[in-house]
Amino acid sequence: MGNFVQKMNQERTQQEDPALQCTQMLDKQIHEYVPENQSMHFHHFLSMSCLLFDTDHQSSFIIDYCLNNKNDEAVREAIEWAANNGLYELVSSLAELYPSCFSDLYLLCLKKKNAEISPVQLYNELEKMKFRLGKEAEVPEVLVLVKIMSLYSFLSLHSYGLILPVAAEAFNEAEFIKNSYIKESYMIRIKEIMAIYYTKQSHLQDAISIAQETINLENFRKFPFFVNSMLHLLAEIYVYDDYNKSIYYIEKAIEHFKEIGSSERFLDYEHALYATHDFIKITNGMHQNLYLTDKAEKAHYLARQPDAFSKERALYLLEEIAKENGKLSPFHLCYKALALGDLRLMKFAETEFLKNGELFHVRLPRRYLT
Repeated sequence: MGNFVQKMNQERTQQEDPALQCTQMLDKQIHEYVPENQSMHFHHFLSMSCLLFDTDHQSSFIIDYCLNNKNDEAVREAIEWAANNGLYELVSSLAELYPSCFSDLYLLCLKKKNAEISPVQLYNELEKMKFRLGKEAEVPEVLVLVKIMSLYSFLSLHSYGLILPVAAEAFNEAEFIKNSYIKESYMIRIKEIMAIYYTKQSHLQDAISIAQETINLENFRKFPFFVNSMLHLLAEIYVYDDYNKSIYYIEKAIEHFKEIGSSERFLDYEHALYATHDFIKITNGMHQNLYLTDKAEKAHYLARQPDAFSKERALYLLEEIAKENGKLSPFHLCYKALALGDLRLMKFAETEFLKNGELFHVRLPRRYLT
């Protein structure tokens, strides 16, 4: 590989416009170093392209690689890698190159991310897809991915009773996946969902165990966003019991996120990190050094202020949120109750948390009811 990269770099410096001729150069060198009856594994191709080219040009090389690769497993790995790294346009492009139920599942995932499909619609689409898998029903990656997508829908629908049994089935089926990257990635996805479930059900030690197991140097390199998600979750877990740990983990998550250098691709997630940071501080009575980029947390902050003007502004923001979303979430109801000083509304917020199966964050309204 060292000689391969050295020769590639030498040829690249001789090109007048490397951006336009990279694909041809790659193809030439791959054929020279890889026998004609074999295909370069995607992770080898990816390692090489990362050494040679910047991320702005990487997607076009990956598309070309998939066009010239007859191995379905390599294309599936490329799609999962692109999804894990927030390259959603690349996911769509690769899905077009590889028409299949496998690709359709990723397109469904993109619709979920972009709020183009409701949790109920997602669940219904997944149920329909199970009946048209055909030969793909024999592909372990497809079977596990269907279950992972179902787990996402269960979280959104607050159907928590289904999560552990389906997660166990997904783990068992993942053992039959031969591609090591996809297998490891899917297992981490399942663990992430389980950690979220355990948090919502207030089984905090189980959630902490999964999160700490996920946060290691190897995963920092291969699955940086899953690691960041676990840092984010740990910050949430400690919010009511240990402010210092909670703020430590959210600051680490923000710092790590910036190091990844993908903020433009994950603006919504970056926004969520800042909102969690502010929620932790405001909930614990710390009102300095806030981002206040999230409308709900700005309302939370204003509702906690003693003056009537701030409380009126909080109510105005919450009214805007209700118009945008159609209703107020249990969190928003707590903030409104704080602004109004209304214990009856706070009690209603507690009830709404419990209706959603949220046994952890029900502690928020209970802070003001005891």
